Amino acid sequence: MKKLVAVTALALGVALIAPAARADGGHRVFPLLAQNGSGEIGAVVLTPLGTKTRVEIALGNSPPGVSQPAHVHVGPCSKLTPKPSYGLASVLDGYSVTTLDVPIDTLLNGTFSVNVHKSATEAATYVACGDLK
Repeated sequence: MKKLVAVTALALGVALIAPAARADGGHRVFPLLAQNGSGEIGAVVLTPLGTKTRVEIALGNSPPGVSQPAHVHVGPCSKLTPKPSYGLASVLDGYSVTTLDVPIDTLLNGTFSVNVHKSATEAATYVACGDLK
């Protein structure tokens, strides 16, 4: 229940969060916007962990029980490189968390985006994306 409340609050509050807003502990929060009429909106939160980065995704309106692959890509959402730079744990029931073996500055100083796919079988369909800028 706690995760559901957090996912809902994050997804509904994303419009109120300034892109790349700083929160406690150096967290960075970026909006995830719906693509291809999915209605799936939310946020991606980057948290520095020394030389690693925790990447947390929260999506509202995601289909229950469907595993949705997620990745970090080079490029903005409008022109991202198809081949992922970093794989993320699939979003399940609107939530995903991954620890990447890369410092947060690498993700923030490049041109990266986080992309979520409709499902493993429909990976060509993007349902949400957010630029890490």
